[in-house]
Amino acid sequence: MTEVVLQQVEKLSGGLPYVPVRDRDGWVSIETDEDLAQAQAYFAGEKKRKQEQEKVEYESLVERFEEAVRICEALPEWSSLPDREKTARLLEEVGLKAKAERYRECGGSGIPVDCDCGSRFYSRYQCTLRSCPNCGRVVFNRLMDRYCQPIADLIAKQPTQHGQTLAMITLSVRSSGRMPHPDDAKLLNKLVRRFLKKVVPRGSVWGAVFTIEVGHELAKKHPERASSGWNLHVHVLYYGPYLDWDAALLLWKKLTDDEGQGLWIKQCLDWRRDFKTAVRRALIHHFGYVLKPAGVSGERIAALEVLWTGVRRVHAVGAFYKLPKPPKKNRRCPDCGRDLRIQLDAWRRDRRVPVAFLEAEGRRDLDAVGRRSFGGRGP
Repeated sequence: MTEVVLQQVEKLSGGLPYVPVRDRDGWVSIETDEDLAQAQAYFAGEKKRKQEQEKVEYESLVERFEEAVRICEALPEWSSLPDREKTARLLEEVGLKAKAERYRECGGSGIPVDCDCGSRFYSRYQCTLRSCPNCGRVVFNRLMDRYCQPIADLIAKQPTQHGQTLAMITLSVRSSGRMPHPDDAKLLNKLVRRFLKKVVPRGSVWGAVFTIEVGHELAKKHPERASSGWNLHVHVLYYGPYLDWDAALLLWKKLTDDEGQGLWIKQCLDWRRDFKTAVRRALIHHFGYVLKPAGVSGERIAALEVLWTGVRRVHAVGAFYKLPKPPKKNRRCPDCGRDLRIQLDAWRRDRRVPVAFLEAEGRRDLDAVGRRSFGGRGP
């Protein structure tokens, strides 16, 4: 396709390669219809060439990361570097420079936050990368606020719970023992969606929220494992009719071409007595894997961030799709309970201040004080 476009450009330019001439402001001068046709053909070819290059780079993402690890581990100073710096350097090596900068600066700077009562705090900058140990609590709290109460309310609104169940389902596929590609995670998400839509009887009221995950870097639960923790699997919170385990397992193996290694279904304890408590316990189990990344070393954290590139880890389907969003909560002063006004533009990189400077002013960490004041969770 790219060669055809380039041939069209050369044909329009009399056989000579056409290169647009830009003025000092970056604009290309178009005076005739022929100029317009040449420019359109040229930029179409450039766009196609860039897309093909990005596709090649994306397909070789895991290979480039593994090569980056080998190169970096050979450096004499590598073993003495902090884990956070190791992660940032590996992300830079594979072209994820923006993520590397965010991860490197996470927690090291912040902005001042003042309350009308006279209390002075600061709020730390958070990179919000999905594998960042510092930001796991932030992502966890957002997910719990997004799904816990709305799911419990939806279940409570049903006229009857006869024949229904609230269960935790785990689906897994066979691991190759190597780091998976982001496309493998995307494919697993699609298969889980297809599985849930086919396994539930038509016309039933059902909903599910699921999270994709890999095993932990440290083999604590399964010391005999052979996959190095790179086994992709999915945790599902399911509400709907009871499922036939044999039929569900058969369907899962069929969808995965017999790569589906396991299917576990466990009903939530006493869920009919207290919907909210049962939902909360189940979601804490599911989203707890987001709270604690599946790695401890800098290399593994970087590998996880590469794996989740372009991958959405949490999905809602069925009746859980597009649940009503709870109202946003403002940050509150831990001392007096008033709403704190935080300007979003203060988070710009050129306006953030080192934490050491903020603490020298006598300010307190808003997140740390908030967790102590509100029973383990910030406001």
